[in-house]
Order: sequence, then C-alpha cells, then structure tokens
Amino acid sequence: MPHDDLTADDVLDLIDAHLPAATQARKRSDVELGFVLYDAFAVQGAFDDYGRGSWGFSIALGGDVSVSRVLGRKLTLCGTREEVTAALATIDDYVRLRLGSDYLAAYARAYEL
Repeated sequence: MPHDDLTADDVLDLIDAHLPAATQARKRSDVELGFVLYDAFAVQGAFDDYGRGSWGFSIALGGDVSVSRVLGRKLTLCGTREEVTAALATIDDYVRLRLGSDYLAAYARAYEL
C-alpha cells in the first residue's frame, strides 16, 4: 500500500471536504490538529512516526477519557488520504449515532443544512 506524505494542512483540507459539520478546525502544530463535530464532540488528530508515518484520531468523551477505536474500527495508523477519509467517515458515523436524530435535526435547522 503506498504511503502519502500528509501534512496537517492536507488533513485539514480532507476534514473540510468530508465533514461539513466540523467547526473550529485548526492546526495546533505541524503534527497536531483538532476540530469539533456537530458542536458536540471534540476530535484530536496527531501525526506519529511508527516507521512509516501516519495520522491517528481520538474522540474526547469527557474528562480525561477519549477513544481511538469506535464501532469496531480503529482511527489510528492512517497513512494515506483514503485511510484518513475512512477514519473521518467512521468518526462521523459514531458521532451521529451518539447524538441521535432529534439533535441532528435541530443542528440542521440551526445551520440551515
């Protein structure tokens, strides 16, 4: 599998393209970023060099608790654009399930989506 050299800016571009409900997206450094999804969940992204270099994501659940594996899928070791996009889709699926249809409908009305 080929490896992409993804910068924090590249990952932020993927977030913008694939997660329209992501707000407050910002690069904290060349290897860290964060965003808020549906005004409800904070997501962190970090680049780690595990030999091939990859991005990983975690969803904050409150306090010092976060998860980097949801719905049976890991959100780490994403070295290509496709892997990052798949992780973002998993994050979106997870958050949407946690928020429920009433909240998502209210969110859509508030932001005219």
